[in-house]
Amino acid sequence: MNFLVAMGLAMTKRKVDAISSGRERSQNWHEDQTKYMLEWHIDYLKKQHTRFKFRKPHHLLCADALNKKFAMGVTVGRVDRHYRYHKENWKYIATALSKSGNSFDNTRCLVIISESEKSTLCDRARRLLNKPIKFFNETKELLTGSSADGSFAADQNTCMDGSDGSDSDDSRDLIDLNCYTQHEDPLGECNSPT
Repeated sequence: MNFLVAMGLAMTKRKVDAISSGRERSQNWHEDQTKYMLEWHIDYLKKQHTRFKFRKPHHLLCADALNKKFAMGVTVGRVDRHYRYHKENWKYIATALSKSGNSFDNTRCLVIISESEKSTLCDRARRLLNKPIKFFNETKELLTGSSADGSFAADQNTCMDGSDGSDSDDSRDLIDLNCYTQHEDPLGECNSPT
């Protein structure tokens, strides 16, 4: 009888272990670790094409970099979850910033929302937007979908000026179609029905 009871306890413990092993223990991320993770993703994103999306193999590379730098023992799943956490938070921030009455305080990294607007938000969004947003600039750079820095921008009013100081004038090859005379009907008749 004792053998059966002991066997039953062992089976129960094995079932509990099998159930609990499906989810990893949560890990607290220090600010420098989170900042490094976000900056690693930003640097990696800058090297990729425009429609690039992060997948598990990319998070594996980030996990390796984090483990080398901080000896955290972080897994791919933890990096993926932490990245998604910031991505989910950014959806609330971007939605709040896109509404016309809201503004952003750059010195405190705080979204300024009216009290009536706050009452319509869900609890998670209200908690997030009521306090200064950590890593706002890094998250914005990573998740806005554009790595444009304005380096190729040209003023449309002055880009065709001849005073750019260059020796070759390629603008001669461009023809202004307004210089041509308008087509006239040889018979002098108008094409409108009368």
